[in-house]
Amino acid sequence: MRSGPKPPSDLTKHKGIETVRQIQGLMLLCSVLPPDGKMREMLKLALEVRNEEFPADIEPISDLHPQATKTWLEFFWTRVGISAKERELIDWQNDKPKMDIAVEELQKAERQLGIKLAPQTVQ
Repeated sequence: MRSGPKPPSDLTKHKGIETVRQIQGLMLLCSVLPPDGKMREMLKLALEVRNEEFPADIEPISDLHPQATKTWLEFFWTRVGISAKERELIDWQNDKPKMDIAVEELQKAERQLGIKLAPQTVQ
């Protein structure tokens, strides 16, 4: 196992370095969440959901305005064939006190690390 700092990444040779940094940021963000917190509870539920294939009738999101995102999410969560695990996740997110605590936990982690978990559309 290597110890000490690594040399700077060569962005011309290291394909996917931005994605690697996203993964590392997500790992770090998850690691500073409270061990018994609501964000961790929600993430565990989300990881139990098995969507083998994304529903063919749902287009990838293209507009990240909060209202457009809400509409897209509602379309996703109200489709036919929702699994029991998905239903559990939907119920969790509709519990306002849990969501309020999760928001506080995420914002605290983001401030602590200086990294914001923010959606971005892909081409």
